[in-house]
Amino acid sequence: MKKTMLIIGGLMFAAMIGTAAQARQDDSGANEEKRFSGLYGGLGGGFGDYSSGGDGGYIDFFAGLRQQTDSGLVYGIEGTAALIDTNESTAIGFDILDGYASIIAKVGYTPNNKVMWYGGAGYTSIDVANEQQTGGSADGIVFEAGVEYMPTSWFGLRLRGQYHAASDDADITTVGAGLLFSF
Repeated sequence: MKKTMLIIGGLMFAAMIGTAAQARQDDSGANEEKRFSGLYGGLGGGFGDYSSGGDGGYIDFFAGLRQQTDSGLVYGIEGTAALIDTNESTAIGFDILDGYASIIAKVGYTPNNKVMWYGGAGYTSIDVANEQQTGGSADGIVFEAGVEYMPTSWFGLRLRGQYHAASDDADITTVGAGLLFSF
């Protein structure tokens, strides 16, 4: 599991370095419409380590509002809802399918109106199903870091990592990718 997380983290780092090199070469976006402003939404997926039930995949849906300044600073807020498949089976043989919901305040920077590095923190609520507790939820804080690439003003790609620190041994560490659409 740790080896897989390191490989995925290394791939995310390599993608961030590649987008940084492209951002340095392409400064033609100065007079374009600000690509990191307004309403947006999308879907993503990836892999996570769930302290309350093993590891497995997830899919998430997100929507947010953000504002890009003339200096390249981007700030906003985003809501996320995710479904988690923890590969843990119940007594009747079905996988446990839990989830989480988060609200995250974000701050980012775009040097060329196409690539943005960002970080954020906020509130998270995680469904809990483990040996100590069946059902219920755990509240806590979520931290996120990532990079987005907007090749057009309406479509983008995202790589990100999150850490959810919650009560009841429900911590989550995820890495994933997503598609986003600006409105």
